[in-house]
Amino acid sequence: MWNFRDADGSDSRTGYTPDGKPGAWRPTSYPDLPDPGCNQASQAAIPEWGKVKPWALTSGSQFRPSTPGQYASYESLLASPAYAAQVRQVRDLGAAGSTSRTTDQTAAAWFWANDANGTYKPPGQLLDVTARVSRDRGLTTYQNARLFALVSVAMADAAIAEWDVKYQTPIDLWRPVSAIREGLGDTTWKPLSATTPCFPAWASGHAAFGAAWAGIMRQYFKTDDITFTASTDDPKSPVATRTFTSFSQAAREVADSRVWLGVHYPWDASDGSALGENVATWVFTHKMKAVGS
Repeated sequence: MWNFRDADGSDSRTGYTPDGKPGAWRPTSYPDLPDPGCNQASQAAIPEWGKVKPWALTSGSQFRPSTPGQYASYESLLASPAYAAQVRQVRDLGAAGSTSRTTDQTAAAWFWANDANGTYKPPGQLLDVTARVSRDRGLTTYQNARLFALVSVAMADAAIAEWDVKYQTPIDLWRPVSAIREGLGDTTWKPLSATTPCFPAWASGHAAFGAAWAGIMRQYFKTDDITFTASTDDPKSPVATRTFTSFSQAAREVADSRVWLGVHYPWDASDGSALGENVATWVFTHKMKAVGS
């Protein structure tokens, strides 16, 4: 395994230069929204991760979507009715003082957040859910080894594929807080989240992780209809657990939660989910097949 991962590109420290156009990602620290981790472009998180050697995929770009809404340039994107609709949705549902977001949506936004250091972050949260489902189903040691390997490889490759989308495509989309404050001139708008992840918005990493996880779980157990309870360690979550009746239900909520938190557009969620699902299917059909299959 050490030999397999030798020179895989994960130690790259190449910096990031923003495209410098309206619509392009830029640091998200504002005077009334202090974000010490995102003050300058050099703090953009792991811009080369999309070039890392995958565990199962042929490359990080294997399932790469084109661009947000398939618009070829920042100019055409920002001029489109589709973009305007996306911004309206997150401006409404993701605002700190939103009157459209329900109490349950607010709870879900914080439940799945796990953005802060000290939390177990999205992959850790989904591995915790995997362990809960495993205990509930009474899996054997071999079954656990295979399940956790599949889930972990799928989420690892989802991260590589997702970061390929964020940095290696023609549009490194700015975050909603930048679109609303700088694009629309609404300088008082605040997202529900106190901070915004320090990398481009499109597409959502949370959504990709959630869909990759759900895709493996559904194919492994040969059904989507399994009831389970998930937990969180995000300190701002008003609830400790949430219960779901299917893996897909949880994955959809993970994706939508980023819009409710005010850090992603709806197409970040949908495109990230599609990417994660593709990764899961590839991993499950190509790697670690069950003994006798």
